[in-house]
Amino acid sequence: MKFTCLTSDLNKAVQSIMPAIAAKPSTPVFGGIHIIADKEIIRLEGMDINLSMSNEIKAEVEEPGEIVIAASRFNDLVRNFNGETVKVTKNEKDNNVRLQSGKADYKILLMNVNEYPKYPSVETAKSFVLEEEKIKELIKKTAFACSTDSARPLFTGVLCEVKDGKITFVGTNTHRLAIRTMNVENVPDMSVIIPSVVLKEINKNLNGKLPQDVNFYILNNQLMVKIENWTLVSRLIEGRFPDYKRVIPPQFTVKTKVNVKDLSGAVSRMSLCSGSENDYSIVKISIGEKEMKVMSSSPDVGTGEEIIGCNTEGSSINVAFNAAYIMDIMKNIETEEAEIDLNNSLSPVCIKPESEEEYIYIVTPVRVIF
Repeated sequence: MKFTCLTSDLNKAVQSIMPAIAAKPSTPVFGGIHIIADKEIIRLEGMDINLSMSNEIKAEVEEPGEIVIAASRFNDLVRNFNGETVKVTKNEKDNNVRLQSGKADYKILLMNVNEYPKYPSVETAKSFVLEEEKIKELIKKTAFACSTDSARPLFTGVLCEVKDGKITFVGTNTHRLAIRTMNVENVPDMSVIIPSVVLKEINKNLNGKLPQDVNFYILNNQLMVKIENWTLVSRLIEGRFPDYKRVIPPQFTVKTKVNVKDLSGAVSRMSLCSGSENDYSIVKISIGEKEMKVMSSSPDVGTGEEIIGCNTEGSSINVAFNAAYIMDIMKNIETEEAEIDLNNSLSPVCIKPESEEEYIYIVTPVRVIF
């Protein structure tokens, strides 16, 4: 095998598939990158049991062939090459590959290419396309609300539900719930749970420079995503997603509107007074007719209090939250004002952009003494 390609292209391709290679792979060969050179194209593959990624770049291929090289070592070298191009040469009888870039010249031992499994394919019964703008919006507004606890895999994914020309993404960790809905065309009805880590990788591979289509292919419990030359294959999360609509109160007795930047800033500053060494900082909020008081206290740090303006319909109410949950939703509301709907101090609270029903966030309050 012998080929030459741009160092920048190779580096980007390697970075785009590294997330599929586990730090502690299930078998040693999964710690390698599979490189296939043929017909002016080189294809890079990385995989483990549940996740596979590949990318293709242009190259000057003098001799076709394939190798498997240790991913971490190859990644470190390619990232640090300062030559404009990389020349990769593997002689038929050698068990190493020669990498040349600028004045650098390395010979690296290879892994057994015959042990590397075939890259998975999804011969699909369902396929659809989403525009970059739509999938980025769906991911951004919901994936952050998912759990990171692998012991509860159902909640580490985002529900993708399509029905009657509308697509809905739902993320939850059981303490909060983010729901984003939008209109779509030519997307078949379905209900699947996509791992949030997969959605975040999709988001990372959307460059935003030129509009790109994101192609989805689904068969049984397998998902394949294709963005130009980059592909990802993952298992879907199996199980029954809870009925998220039951969590949303049918009506609210208190509704208040508040400036997003004011509330976000106040909660962020108050969280510094919580004294908590972990991410769980509690802020208390007292909602009046025209003023909202944001408070925090800790025997180790002290107390804090800020007053911001609001416009409330209904009785005054006191409520407390995990500060991170409030700051997260404030980052994702793009209107100047947010609407906060409540019933009492312990029932689920709805936070959403002003006058918008397509994006809502439900958060469970914390029980505290005011």
